[in-house]
Amino acid sequence: MKKLLLALALFAGSSSIVAAQMLCVERVDMLDRLASEYGEELIEVKMIEDHGLLEVLKSRTKGTWTLLLTRPGGISCVLATGRGLGTDEENPDIVDYEL
Repeated sequence: MKKLLLALALFAGSSSIVAAQMLCVERVDMLDRLASEYGEELIEVKMIEDHGLLEVLKSRTKGTWTLLLTRPGGISCVLATGRGLGTDEENPDIVDYEL
């Protein structure tokens, strides 16, 4: 999971695909929307000193993922999204992986 988190963070930070204007909303609203529309839930959260939380969400059934940066004050911004983490049936250890 550490490699996945690092790879997603590097992709989000260096990709020319990332839009100039990020989607940012209250964290609770972001998590609710990702859960209801995509079935995504948190699988990893890491503190980034002085910047907030780096959060990875994944759908257990669709294989979609979202990388968020949640800043102090509770605003979450989408850094990257995609497909390809697989479902629980294909990769059962992804969601249950312990660091």
